[in-house]
Amino acid sequence: MFLVYINELGRDYKGQRQYEFIFSKQDDVMEDDWYEIPSSGRSVPPELKNIDLVGLLKNSDLELDLVQNSDYFGVVDAADGIIALGWEPFDTESEERPIRISFHYGDTLESVTEKLTTKGLRLINDEIQYKLRK
Repeated sequence: MFLVYINELGRDYKGQRQYEFIFSKQDDVMEDDWYEIPSSGRSVPPELKNIDLVGLLKNSDLELDLVQNSDYFGVVDAADGIIALGWEPFDTESEERPIRISFHYGDTLESVTEKLTTKGLRLINDEIQYKLRK
């Protein structure tokens, strides 16, 4: 499975940030509106026929900047490897330089899972939980 899109759902009733990590068996999924540059919130997730697995990330700490909200790039730029689909923003007020994680178009399910594990997080989905136990 390959990561093809990260969809921001907003906050839930507890104030937790929520993201859908959308995976496909194909690593070449492209939608027409992904060519819009800049994206500026105009892009949409892939069509249902291209989605094979969705993992939900609910957390209160991890904030992601997403390419589809960019004023400079389009989702096509992420598909071409120019920019990540989602990344932790740089904390300009911190004197430390913590390790930030980023998620790229075409990252495998295993890679995404490992990155989230470094932050003590996991995706919620029965299929993913089953695969993680194997």
